[in-house]
Amino acid sequence: MQRKTIFFDLNHNEMLNIEEKDFSDFLGLIQNLNLKIKKVENKALTKKVLEDVDILVIGNPINDYFSNIEIKEILDYVRIGGNLILISEYGGDSLQKTNLNDLAPNFGILFEKNLIKAKNSSTNNPSNIINIQNFPNKNIINGLREVIIGGTCSLFLNKGAKPILQTDTTGVWSEIYNVTTGEWIRDNEQQQVIAACTEFGQGKVIALGDIDIFSKDNNFGINSVDNQKFIQNIFNWLIEPVKRPDVMTFILEQMGNVQNSIKEFHLTINNIIETMGILEKRISYLEEWTKQD
Repeated sequence: MQRKTIFFDLNHNEMLNIEEKDFSDFLGLIQNLNLKIKKVENKALTKKVLEDVDILVIGNPINDYFSNIEIKEILDYVRIGGNLILISEYGGDSLQKTNLNDLAPNFGILFEKNLIKAKNSSTNNPSNIINIQNFPNKNIINGLREVIIGGTCSLFLNKGAKPILQTDTTGVWSEIYNVTTGEWIRDNEQQQVIAACTEFGQGKVIALGDIDIFSKDNNFGINSVDNQKFIQNIFNWLIEPVKRPDVMTFILEQMGNVQNSIKEFHLTINNIIETMGILEKRISYLEEWTKQD
């Protein structure tokens, strides 16, 4: 079987650089999975650059932005069978100064500009370290007991995107970053989505709100509890091709979206024509009234 290729984008100042010592254990996992590694630092993401790439990793870009052309190329890449891992950090685009949210919502995913906190079970004090024992997507998360995340933002999902890591409903809250004041404002306690997955055409997408899970950090890195198995499960799911019925469903949904857009366009045109007709009548009435005077 031909080796699958994993491609790390570094052209947008991404934090996830497997050449750094902090990610050496993650590099070892990739090598154990027999994945061929590619990376690029000085090239935009184009169709040519993404040729023969099975998994594209965008690992928390900082102080850099994707162009509209790159976003279109990435969408096309996933649609025809490419797989994508999108990783952000606490504060989302606002704090990281990037524009993943110009790309991710096309897949039904939004990185929120917040920091997730929970009560420490031993001290009852707020902590950035989140213990996840809630695994809603059994197809990806097999045999896991606990995953630890540290310093993550949450994800808002729609368009059929599904959570794969989510917090408890109590004792967990988000603190929203205020760009103007530079302060974190606490929100109400509620369940938070930390990681999600979706299918898009013939490709798949994984999104995570935290990059530290790939690091060697002793508290919440790749070697903590079941974190490594979680990452391995993600790659196993991405490598498996999308089932044909799911691809057909996607095509039909896209056709439906186009039809709805056409209907909305026709409705807008009809409203404009109707408005112009009303204005024309009013102008005619004013002209007649002026002549009578």
